[in-house]
Amino acid sequence: MLGQFWKVCFSFLAAVFWLLIALPALAEEGRVALVVGNSDYASLPELRNPANDAKAVADKLTGLGFDVILGVNLDLDGFQSAMLEFARKMEQADTSLLFYAGHGIQIDDANHMVPVDANLSRESDVTDQTITVDRIIGLMNQFTDTSLVFLDACRDNPLTRDLAPGESDDRFGRGLARVRALGGSYIAFATAPGNVAYDGSGQNSPFTAALVRHIDTPNIDIRLMMADVRQDVFEETEQRQLPWENNSLIGRFFFRQDSALERLDATARTEAEAWSVIAESRRREDFAGFLRDFPDGVFASLAELKIDALGKLDERDSDERAAFVLARASNSESAWGGFLDTYPRGIFADIARKELGELQDEIQRSKLSLEEIHWRSIKISRAPEDFRTFLEIYPSGEFADLAAQRLDAALRANEITTSLTGETVADSTAEELEREVKRRVSQVPVQFVQYGLNALGHQVGDISGVLDRETKMAIRNYQATIEATQTGRLTPQQTVDLILAAASLGDSHALTAAGIMTASGNGLRQDEEVARLWLDRAADKGNGFAMANLGILYRDGRGGARDLDQARSLLTVAVSLGVDGAEPLLRSISE
Repeated sequence: MLGQFWKVCFSFLAAVFWLLIALPALAEEGRVALVVGNSDYASLPELRNPANDAKAVADKLTGLGFDVILGVNLDLDGFQSAMLEFARKMEQADTSLLFYAGHGIQIDDANHMVPVDANLSRESDVTDQTITVDRIIGLMNQFTDTSLVFLDACRDNPLTRDLAPGESDDRFGRGLARVRALGGSYIAFATAPGNVAYDGSGQNSPFTAALVRHIDTPNIDIRLMMADVRQDVFEETEQRQLPWENNSLIGRFFFRQDSALERLDATARTEAEAWSVIAESRRREDFAGFLRDFPDGVFASLAELKIDALGKLDERDSDERAAFVLARASNSESAWGGFLDTYPRGIFADIARKELGELQDEIQRSKLSLEEIHWRSIKISRAPEDFRTFLEIYPSGEFADLAAQRLDAALRANEITTSLTGETVADSTAEELEREVKRRVSQVPVQFVQYGLNALGHQVGDISGVLDRETKMAIRNYQATIEATQTGRLTPQQTVDLILAAASLGDSHALTAAGIMTASGNGLRQDEEVARLWLDRAADKGNGFAMANLGILYRDGRGGARDLDQARSLLTVAVSLGVDGAEPLLRSISE
């Protein structure tokens, strides 16, 4: 795979260098920009705003003197062609700019921009069918003194999890990864690395809308301009999204300079006119300039008060913002708790509380072992077989003693009831007890049984969903290991035991089966809260079917709080993994 990746990289760079040698430079002295917006994806969820975002940014940059290469809904070939044209025009440019809006993912801390024809089902597809941000930034740094990058590519798009079953979890990150800025570079993300941003409900995303609103403000350095963008996005998203930047610019950079506006002309304007221009400003330098022009004017004392107040406000916000960034970087209970102790009513307090709550929930879930989840699934059962199976899987587990006590109690209850009525406990209370539930275990798909057999080392060949000869042979092998009659067909109890044994090994398909059985009461006692735990473990392992079913529980508020954002996130991944039925579910949430 790596060899193929380097071949792709080498062939692309060779083409770039050949064009630079063979063709004349087309860019004028000054500024050149590559602006890409991808919305209409063939195999991935469509995005509403990136195409609009790219067009809006391209219009602004054109008005600011940039030679703009605009690409909308680019496939891989179109993306590479645009990059080649960008490279040619950068040869004599001083400043280069990249703006990208669309799907973006990270693997091994490398960020990938996704063309509209990408079909990502495994890691090698990502390498072969996407464009890495580092490739373009490398060219920009090579050819221009100043390189500016704006990435609005962190949409709520969980392609950051496993792209195929079996691939490791830790290679795929959430949101986009940090990018190191070399000298003369400025890199802006729509949100902090590792987080996701919002596509927005209007014509443009919150980040692009704010960028377009402020980018042509005259005589303002890019860093101050982005501070205004950051504030707008933070407020518009109700403190859920905070743009991030990495800056190594040398000196200042202005998108628009207008010498006629650098200072208010005292001879051309009255003091009242000058004050009306800056009265609502949040920039201390505006009021300092006013005092230079009108040091003894009627608004002079008010300007001094404004300067003092804005200084205190900037200092307070700066301290809180720095503490918030540190807390988010640490992402620990103590860090978030310390931040909230210091700024309980600060501008970041609500988002900090939400982050702390989500972290605590995640910590609590991660502390639950598979044994404990299994125990929660059966702990109030009255069927002896449930506890006998549990003890076979976890003979020395944390709940072994308790399971043994429950087994003895269930057996005694059966003996007493049989002696009095001639019926077993399950027969006498069929609507309440698990024995009746296990009679319906035949509804469990054959695929789940086949996955369970494979996980336990009894290979069935293809997962066909049919009880074929190979599957029957594997069942006989399994029955031999549990010292049962080798019939080639599982009893309801053996089906439950098989799936739970495979789940105890962490097999994602068995975990999914246990979750569905627990959610439906088919083979296990119905408990949708426990079903979430089974399915959450399977989803963490990249099982798209588990994500779809867990998304339904979150969508409907079954087994816990309703969370449409989490449901949308899970179902989006399920769609990208090709899970049948996931797309209409996702569409129903969006609508």
